[in-house]
This record gives sequence, structure tokens and C-alpha cells, in this order.
Amino acid sequence: MATEKLTRAVVSGPITVMDDAIRALMLDREFQPLQASTTLGGRGELQVPECDDVYRPVLDSATALLGKLGIQPEFREFKNAGYTLEDCQKAISEYAGECSRLATKCSSALSLAEDDEELISRLEPFSLLEVDLEELLDMKSMRLHFGSTELEYWDGLRATAETEPGAFIFRSGFTSEKIYCILLTLPGTSVLAEEHLCSAGLVLEDMPNAAGLKGVPSKRIAELRAEAAEARRQGEELNRQLHALGEKLSGELLARYSWLKYMSESVALRRMAGADGDVFYICGWLPEKEQDGFKAACDRLGCTSRFEKPGVLDAGKVPVKFKKGRLAQVFAPFVQMYGVPAYGEADPRLFLALTYCVLFGLMFGDIGQGIVLILVGLYMYKKRGMWLGGILACVGVPATLFGVVYGSVFGNEHLLPGFKVLEGNGVVTILLLTAGVGVVLIIITGILNIMTGFRQKDYRKALFSSNGVTGVLFLTLLVGGAALTLGLGVPVMGSVVYWIVLALLLLSIWLGEVLVHLLHLEHGHHEHKSIGMMILEGFFELFESVLSWMSNCLSFMRVGAYSIIHAIMMMIVYSLSEQADGGYSIIGLVVGNAIVMFIEAALVCIQSLRLEFYELFSRFYTGRGIPFEPATVDYGTGKAA
Repeated sequence: MATEKLTRAVVSGPITVMDDAIRALMLDREFQPLQASTTLGGRGELQVPECDDVYRPVLDSATALLGKLGIQPEFREFKNAGYTLEDCQKAISEYAGECSRLATKCSSALSLAEDDEELISRLEPFSLLEVDLEELLDMKSMRLHFGSTELEYWDGLRATAETEPGAFIFRSGFTSEKIYCILLTLPGTSVLAEEHLCSAGLVLEDMPNAAGLKGVPSKRIAELRAEAAEARRQGEELNRQLHALGEKLSGELLARYSWLKYMSESVALRRMAGADGDVFYICGWLPEKEQDGFKAACDRLGCTSRFEKPGVLDAGKVPVKFKKGRLAQVFAPFVQMYGVPAYGEADPRLFLALTYCVLFGLMFGDIGQGIVLILVGLYMYKKRGMWLGGILACVGVPATLFGVVYGSVFGNEHLLPGFKVLEGNGVVTILLLTAGVGVVLIIITGILNIMTGFRQKDYRKALFSSNGVTGVLFLTLLVGGAALTLGLGVPVMGSVVYWIVLALLLLSIWLGEVLVHLLHLEHGHHEHKSIGMMILEGFFELFESVLSWMSNCLSFMRVGAYSIIHAIMMMIVYSLSEQADGGYSIIGLVVGNAIVMFIEAALVCIQSLRLEFYELFSRFYTGRGIPFEPATVDYGTGKAA
């Protein structure tokens, strides 16, 4: 369950091959660069090389062209294409010109169609007129008004207009709701005529924009509709040509884009290098298993390389690279909530996955409900892409298996044989069992802490701490002695030697720091303390350790309590669903199971996570590590990384 071993590489070579080295050693490999000018302190004053990115303008043009063609930026292989900056600049300029030509024509055609449709909308209120609009609107001898009325008022409005001397009204157009009309009045009579006609239902409106209003409206509308239809057809055809151009150029354009992005990112990574005259330096972390291939690549470039294993002074500075594992990867989001393990610490993902499943199954043991959890989890994970769905599917398996142990199917414990929590001594048994599971898990975390302590050369942590060798032995002997004496009748706890050994183990925890000092097992820089201060601090640590053992072991009894609560809640569901004839309400059982599953699944998930974080993780895992983040190129966006 360990994380991958890393090594720090230091590379130097002639500055003429610096860019090639950045691409071959940083971008083409798993390599997390460090700032060479500040990291390599013993090599004199290193300067950061110039980072003038000549690829960026062409890359921006390529990105913009991809956007115009509706192509999503993504990686295309370019290694053997032999691209150059000048070649890409010329090609992208040609592609952009062809794209711009088609896009301009398409835009012009669609703009013409929109202008025609806007003019049609202004002509439609005059569509019934058989006169030239330009002449009508230019009339001087009579006053012209434009208005409308609702359909139900038209007949009355026209009759009123016939009684008005010097007023003439004509229907000019219509919609489903109103009629548009033209009102002509003689000079001197317009005011009274307008007043009478408005009282009869006429609504005077502003004259529409006269620009383009000419000719006979109906003929003009027909011409404009034909012109707009043709313009839209041409626009659609040009759009198809633009789409076809995009499909034709997609492969090559993406390959050139990827090359430009790759080269631009390599220039940006110059800021991580250091230069001293004609020599450059780069340094960073890489997986130890990649060391031979990395050295061979350096040799091919004519560069020298040196590898340094992480030392004591690198504590807290070395990044952490997780090993791959399907089950561990599913539970990785829970680990990330707590933090990344420090370099040298155990990878807690597999431990969390296994123990989380066991704890969940103990609390949520039911065959039917476990299968439902699996199905719901798979749907959430496969169809919705939710990481929580993967966890639900995983914990549904132990829930089903423990359901077989409990003999519970959707809360019914009479269909199958098994351990019945609410029968006989089931409650006491499940509480003691879960407390025992807690003790075993605490001992396992202690072993993980011991391994981490030796790996980090922290001998106080590995040997004389509450989670070190002495602490694990003390807890194992104490619980084992109690189990043998009370459970099997073996009088281990009556032995004086037994209590002397326990006392010596407690004393070693109390005086742990003193022992490490006397045995010269310190590592790294330590604050100087007096023996008295060490003894005083050791006493409080011992006191805290004893309280921690007691509280953590008892805390696991909550697991048994939740399994009891599960059985009680399902018993209540069946009691409420029972009918007078002795049967059960199907709706009541379905709804009850759904409610219990939702509530208990949420509570059990939270409780299991709490036990992991507070009772287990804190014993062997700090969560203060730095994730391994190798230099990469994000081809999904044209922006600088």
C-alpha cells in the first residue's frame, strides 16, 4: 500500500540543447520540475533563461480558427509530421483566409435575409394597398394618418368614417387580432375627424420608418420574400461549405495546433530552468523506476544527469505519486478530503476501501437493500459519472454479504437463517464483536505507522509511541489477556509477569523521547530539550495515549449500535405495514424500505467516514503531503498553462 518511490534528477548540458532537453525530459516523461535557479543553491548564481514565446501568436491564430470552424481543441499526433513554425504560420494563414472568405459570404447572405425580413415586417401593414407606397407617403394635398383597430370595431369605424365629411379610411393590412388602416383627411377637418374616429375604435400609430417603403406592397413583399429565401439558401450552402472545410482540415489543423501547443508549453517551461553562461540546469522529481530511461534520454542529448534519493531534510517537500489500483481509485475522493499522504507514508486508499466496506457491511447488512445499493451506485457511476456512485456500488457488495450473515432480506429476518441481532444475546454479541473489530483495525494502523516511521527514519514514532512497537504490543497484550481470561478462562491476567511487561511497555512510551536521545536515534534537526522536559512531555503523551485507546476502541461499538438500529427500524416498518388479515401492505413495505435505506445509507456513510478519519487515519497518516504533478500540456484549451 505504499506510494511510488521518487528520485530527484539534476540535469546539466550545453544551452544550445536546452529546449530539446525540456521537451524530451519534462514534457515527454513523468517529471515534476523544480525551480532550478533557487533549488540548486551550491552552483553559483543561476539566471532564468529568456521565455520569449514565438509560438504563441501562431497558436492563438490556430485556436481562433478552430473556434470559427466549430472544432473542439484536442490532441492529435504530430511527432513525425516535421512541422516548423514558418510552415505552420503559412498553412494556418491560408486556412484562415479560406475560412474567412466563406464566413464573410455566409454572414453577408444571412444579413441580407434579415434585412429583407425586417423590411417585410414594415410592409405587411400595407399589404392590401394597390398603390405605390412612395407616392402615397409623399402626398401633400391631404393629411395621411396610420392606425389600427380591433376586428370587432372595423365595421363601425368604417361607418363612422363615411359620415365624416373630408375623411376617408382604407384597410391596408391585417393580422389575426387587428386591422391596419390608412386615414386621409382634408385640411381643416382632420382634428374633429380624428377625434370622432378614435372614439369609434381607431388607434392612431406612428408612421413606420419610410426607408425602403416603395412600390406596390404586395408585389414588393413577394420580391423580398423570394430574395430572403434565396439569401438564406446561399447562407446555408456557404455554412455547409464551411462545415465541410472544417471536417477536411480537422485532422491536420489539430495536429498543427497540438504541435504549436507543445512547443509553446516547452518555451514556458524555460522559467523552471537555470542558466550559467553556456550551461543550463534543470531539476525535478520523477518515479524511481523511470530513472534508467531518463538517463538514456539525457545521454542522447549530450547532457549529464545525477540522481538523488530523498533525504531527511526533504521531509515535507517530496511530492507523492499514487500507485494505480481500481478499488483504491474508487475511494480516492474520500482520501483527498483528508489530504495527500506525506512522502514515505502508507497509501491509505486500499486500507480505507477495505475497512470502509467492512464497517459499512456490519452496519447495513441486508441482502435486498444491498443489491439495490449496487444497482443505484452503478447507475450513478456509469450513467451520471458521479464518483459517489462507485463507492455506493462497492459498499453494496459487503452490505449484501453481511445480509447473508444476518439472514435479512429487505428487513425480513424470517426467510433465511443467520445471526439475529435482536434475538437472545445478539445485542451484546454484536457490540463486543464490533469493539473487537475496532481493536484489530487500530493494531493494523499501528503496524502501518511503524512501517512509516522506519521508512522515514523517525525511530521515536516507530518504536516508542502509542502507535509504535510499544503501543501496539501493549494494546495487543492487554486485549488478548482480557479475552483469554474472561472468554476462555485462561488466567493470563493473574500473572505478575504479564503486568510487569505491560508496565514496562507503558514506561517505554512515557520515556520514549529520552530513550531515543540516549540511544542516539534522532533524525534531522531537533529542538534541544532537558531530560526533565522530555519526561514531563512523555507523561502527558502517555496519558493522552491511554485515553485514546479507550475512547477509540469504545467508539467502534457504534458500529454494532447501528446494526441494532437497522434491525429495529425494519421491525417498525413491518409493524406499520401489517394488515388486519395478517398480510403486509406492499406499498407500506416499499415506502418504508426506501425511507430506511435513504436515511441509514446516509448515516452509515458518514459514520464510517468519521471512524476512518478520527479513529484510524490519525494514527498513521498526516495528510500533509504534496501531490505529484508532472509537467503536462493541456490540449483541451488554447490558453497558456
